[in-house]
Amino acid sequence: MTAQTWIDRTRDLLLSGTVETLNRLDVDINDSVGTIQVEFETGPIVPGSIIEIGTELMYVTNVTSKDNIGVMRGYGGSTAASHTDGDVLRVSPQYPAHMILDALNDDLADLSSPRNGLYQVKTTTFTANSTLDGYNLAADAVGVHQVTFTDKDDSLSEPEVRRHTIRRNRATDDFASGVALILFDTPTPGQNVRVEYTAGFTALSATSTALSTTGLHSEAYDLPPMGAALAIMSFKPIARESITHQAPMRRSDEVQSGAISASIRDLRFRRQERINAEAARLHVLYPTKWLRSGR
Repeated sequence: MTAQTWIDRTRDLLLSGTVETLNRLDVDINDSVGTIQVEFETGPIVPGSIIEIGTELMYVTNVTSKDNIGVMRGYGGSTAASHTDGDVLRVSPQYPAHMILDALNDDLADLSSPRNGLYQVKTTTFTANSTLDGYNLAADAVGVHQVTFTDKDDSLSEPEVRRHTIRRNRATDDFASGVALILFDTPTPGQNVRVEYTAGFTALSATSTALSTTGLHSEAYDLPPMGAALAIMSFKPIARESITHQAPMRRSDEVQSGAISASIRDLRFRRQERINAEAARLHVLYPTKWLRSGR
């Protein structure tokens, strides 16, 4: 699964069954061409409308035919990009993909904040050195779960280094990342040391980015779309509760007072329950260990 999976899921939560107007690109384009062709009749694609391909928004300047649509590229804070014949084109998207992608990354950061307490576990290894008690640790390290060492000739033996600590803002001449792992129980020189450390989740860089690169466990893949939808809903109501989501426009009395707030509240509650469940699962997988810091 890729970031596009989360974008689609977020959009589904926001649209609540509302069907968007779609078309398809009918020719390959680079990131600078000013005219495009579409496969089907232009319909609502008119001068002044907005279309979306991938995460790029385009402002329609003129329409001669479906084979000659003038566009302004990279509209509304999006980035112009190359696109391929057959790519789906959204007409006047209510929730642009680049906005959803930003909201997804914001939610990944929020999930790994101290308030929510979720994290990914990474590993690094190095060889014990008798002249060192401090070793460079990755800049994204938040905490250390476990430090073990193995004899080069006996990989099945993994004694644990129980006394250690992290020190930050170290001189980069000594520790390239500025983060140092200090071991107070020093393994025998030459032994392989393995460190399991916690870190925040990794942001998505593009719609094609694999979800696995975020570090979020697959059991929690439902969380970022909920968080992104909540963030977007906070300033733009979901489609089924908008008085403008259908044509003709919905009357204001068709949308019950407080309905939007109720939807946000319900989704927020469901997300928090899922965060709590994921935190409990992480606690089982990586139980807290005590008496780990040294002098």
